[in-house]
Amino acid sequence: MMKRFCSLSFFFVLVIVAAFGQNRRLEKTDQAGELARLLERASRSLDFAELFDTTLSYLEQAQRLANQLNHDSALVVIQNYYGLANFNRGNFHEATACYYAGLELAEASGNLAQKSKLLNNLGMIYDELEDYDKAISLYRQSHTIDSLAGNEAGVMRSFINMAIGFQNKKLMDTAFVLNKKALILAEKLKDSLSLVNIINNQGTIEYDRKHYDESLSFYQKALALYRSMNNQDGVATTLNNIGLVYLDQKKYPQALSNFLSALDIVNDIGLYNLSGDVYSNLAVYYEEVGDYQNAYQYYNLFNEVYDSLIGEKKNLMIRKLEAQYNLEKKQREILELRQQNHAQLEEIEARRITQSYMYLIIFLVIFSLAVVFYLLHKERKLSLELKEKTEELKKLNNAKDKFFSIIAHDLKNPFNALVSYTSLLREDFERFSRDEIKQIIVDLNNATEQGFKLLENLLYWTRSQTNRIKVFRTRFNLRQICEDVEDLAKSNLHEKSQQLVLDMPSETIVFADKDMISTVVRNLVFNAIKFSHRDTDIRITCERLPGEVKVLVIDQGVGIRESDLERIFQYTENTTTYGTEGESGSGLGLVICREFVEKNGGKIGVNSSPDKGATFYFTIPLAETTSKNG
Repeated sequence: MMKRFCSLSFFFVLVIVAAFGQNRRLEKTDQAGELARLLERASRSLDFAELFDTTLSYLEQAQRLANQLNHDSALVVIQNYYGLANFNRGNFHEATACYYAGLELAEASGNLAQKSKLLNNLGMIYDELEDYDKAISLYRQSHTIDSLAGNEAGVMRSFINMAIGFQNKKLMDTAFVLNKKALILAEKLKDSLSLVNIINNQGTIEYDRKHYDESLSFYQKALALYRSMNNQDGVATTLNNIGLVYLDQKKYPQALSNFLSALDIVNDIGLYNLSGDVYSNLAVYYEEVGDYQNAYQYYNLFNEVYDSLIGEKKNLMIRKLEAQYNLEKKQREILELRQQNHAQLEEIEARRITQSYMYLIIFLVIFSLAVVFYLLHKERKLSLELKEKTEELKKLNNAKDKFFSIIAHDLKNPFNALVSYTSLLREDFERFSRDEIKQIIVDLNNATEQGFKLLENLLYWTRSQTNRIKVFRTRFNLRQICEDVEDLAKSNLHEKSQQLVLDMPSETIVFADKDMISTVVRNLVFNAIKFSHRDTDIRITCERLPGEVKVLVIDQGVGIRESDLERIFQYTENTTTYGTEGESGSGLGLVICREFVEKNGGKIGVNSSPDKGATFYFTIPLAETTSKNG
């Protein structure tokens, strides 16, 4: 009887174990299904910037499940989706970090398909940042992987993106060949959506090459495909492009017909963004045929759309800044909670130690008294230090308040000019001659540029002070930056009969934040123009030092007094100054220069004396002495 009971008990144990194992398998199956559903939902929402928080919620849930299931492939996909969501939001720094994290996972797990997609998406970021060489390099790596794997859809994607990269670099022949290869693959794969986009892009390439007949042929093919797909957006865009080709060929009736057809569709389905392009093209058309009344009418319509779109872009920028602030705020709250938990654990541990050594402390009263005296002395010392720091902080706050009052004063000047001139024009427009109106427009333009430059510098400085500017270091050619600034300053140089001389090697590769260094060079060059006399030269040269390069901007201007040299890069004094011909400035540009140079690990300074000109200089690291990871 006992033996039979034991056998029966063992049977029940086997049943329970089997049932438990079955439940575990079912649970894993359910989790895998839920993971797939979460990734599907994330993929549908990640292209919409307004659904950013929803996408992050799906991805966070999916990441928890993927970690529980040890699902390496899903973890790679999740990092890719995180990157795409941030890319569509405009958070390029965060997107880059996600893509590189995904690449590490993909390489560890040997997931070449996802690695190819991640490389392609990284290329899109560098395309947006206008680092086209880096973008093309990443597209080529993606192309190599897909070629070896026989993934023709991936190869087609790489050809499309490489063609766009070379088109951005103005290398139209290379772009044409690559786009042609993408076209062949799209026809082979019968990918109608990719095919029509490729054909349309081929038309744009031919237009940029000024091959108008070939461009027209591709646009006509794209138009037929868009119509067969009932894609009215594509039809309107292509009609507008065809009108442009006819306009450049001086075939005015055909140009007008296509522009008006595009406008009918735009108005019918509400393509507000495209309407601005069509209005602009119609204004140019009517101006060329001598119908200035219609040209003026469409120019006004274009301005209305343009002003509206500018407002939308500002609102989008504000939303992005608000989202970034909320994200940073949430991260700070999490960090504060962690610090509080850590402090509580430390407090508990301190109490335990205090209790353990309570009896020992009784016998060490004298030592404890000595410790108390020491602590009192230290507390008194800390109190004095705190008082000094408080006084220093008050001085800094007072300096900032004074600085902002200076900025506010300087900011009023261009707006006063705008208000005064526009009031005059509104109230008594007919009284002014054409030359007087032209001069007023020139003055308005100068005032607007002055106000814009000041606001732009103020925004840079404010973001720098709140640590919202991230340093994104890359390898780039220093001379190219200086040439870009030279192009930007041509009109200012011409106005004062000055010349900018670039005295540096054609290949000086540095490792720093490209946009920041461009801002530094631009501010120093425009300062040199402002404070230099007419018919003088401004030189940009560089000196190669161990591990870094020293950039010098040399002018022949009014110079700087010795008493002003020490505070020229500070904001603690009234730094408002005027150029050789009355140009105004706040000195904020030099404050930003110092901030940006120091963020990139360099130093900035100036050598000058009154009436002897000035030499501003700064240092940045050379690329050869830095690691690939920075």
